[in-house]
Amino acid sequence: MQAGQTPDAGVNQPAANGNLQQNGANGAFSGKLFYEYTGYTTLDLATGAKRPYLPLTTDRFSFSISSDGQKAYVAEQLTFGDIDRGEGTHRYIVVSTHNGQQIDTFPGSPGSLSGMAMNLSPDGQRIATGLLRNGWNGDAHLVVENRHGEVLFDFTEAGYTGAFGWLPDGRMVATDADGWLTLIDRNFNPVRRIRQFSGPGRPGRMQASPDGQRLVFNWNQRIYVMNIDGSNLHQVATSDLWESDVAWSPDSRWLVLAHGESTCPQLTIVNADESMVDVSYATRDPRAHQVQAATGYQGKLEPVCGRSVSWR
Repeated sequence: MQAGQTPDAGVNQPAANGNLQQNGANGAFSGKLFYEYTGYTTLDLATGAKRPYLPLTTDRFSFSISSDGQKAYVAEQLTFGDIDRGEGTHRYIVVSTHNGQQIDTFPGSPGSLSGMAMNLSPDGQRIATGLLRNGWNGDAHLVVENRHGEVLFDFTEAGYTGAFGWLPDGRMVATDADGWLTLIDRNFNPVRRIRQFSGPGRPGRMQASPDGQRLVFNWNQRIYVMNIDGSNLHQVATSDLWESDVAWSPDSRWLVLAHGESTCPQLTIVNADESMVDVSYATRDPRAHQVQAATGYQGKLEPVCGRSVSWR
């Protein structure tokens, strides 16, 4: 077998935590997936056990999972008012991913949630999200809030209008209108430009690997990986529809992708070193592992649909 090649079906693969184990519901992959689909849900990869822990409501716009996987931070719209004038108010609730019990709550800054995916800092003290507010002419601004309801930094006002994400050490990356991805320090000062992206789209859903060495993101409805310095850019997957979401495994070696119809985005695991893995619905690519849960009759394994996926 060549380096970087995924073992054939039936062979134990390295588990996400770096240990080997007997084949489970999803081969040798372990850890938990957290996602949204008809409710906020956890899935144990080893056993295939799926458990909802919080129901969906129309006022819960987005969520992000803590680094240890124990808590979900959920953005909740409290009042709406005139959205174009940003008259709404919002807050964040913190719930247990085991049973949905509320652990904490803290206010958001004035303004309405735009609906974009929120992004929790590694230490759980800051939230990057999109807001609508009076004076912004109906445009959503990308901001970072703290747990006291204060805006610490407005990326949009500073000229960064594209994707942004956290690094494990608390620094950030953000994309400007010209397509430049820039490294930002903890005080929101630009450190250096990483890479310029051209074409009709800009990168989205930017995520750093847990070891801080690589970035994964959605670009023109496809998933790409590159080194943190901008080198070794490659398209990881291809499909007959689109790839909407992605998350790193805890050991920074694997990716779980959400792809396909928006009504049921299927979850598939691929090696982050691979290129052009076919994750289409009818794929026979041995490098693509379809995530399964024990949800069928008598625990039969079935494919999983999910959005806004995380892996811990």
